[in-house]
Amino acid sequence: MDADDRAEIEQILNYHFFEPQHLIRALTHPACANELLQQNKRCMDQEAYSTLGDAVLKTGLILYLMEKGLETKGEITVNKEPVEKNETLAKVGKRLKIKRFIRLGRGEKELLRLGEETILADTVEALIGAIFLDSDAGFGVVKQCIGLWFEPELKKIIKGAAPIRTESPFINRPTSSSRRAAPRVKKPQSRIMWRG
Repeated sequence: MDADDRAEIEQILNYHFFEPQHLIRALTHPACANELLQQNKRCMDQEAYSTLGDAVLKTGLILYLMEKGLETKGEITVNKEPVEKNETLAKVGKRLKIKRFIRLGRGEKELLRLGEETILADTVEALIGAIFLDSDAGFGVVKQCIGLWFEPELKKIIKGAAPIRTESPFINRPTSSSRRAAPRVKKPQSRIMWRG
């Protein structure tokens, strides 16, 4: 991935990766990694990041729903399930226009024809996992990204709710060489809230 592509997808995602290998891995489909392995090139694919992103997304959605006043397991589950479905994740991937950045390998046309929805859904989850890792497990950062990417779906959950304060939609990362010393996102006095 060249610097221009990286800058473009970071703009699309509203997140700047401090460690670009997280972004590259999140965009690498297992078919591409297998092709590179056959050429004796080591390449990590997105599967583990997708699993992590799935868990982070579920947790984020539960927290969002609790902040909106839903308290029972039934209420939370009924409202969370439509947002975390592959169909919705693929819709988010299409809206973000991430398809051209996904590293699929030589058989990409066939892969996209047979399973574009699954590929997009897995990649969206992998990107959530990559941001979680790149931000040093900064859940507030991930919540902001989820809030932006899933905004139309989240607005449908509870219509008419009071507006919620958020930080700046584009998350700027520190340029300090001491990466762990500086916070990645300026946190509000109380807590980071979802856009709604």
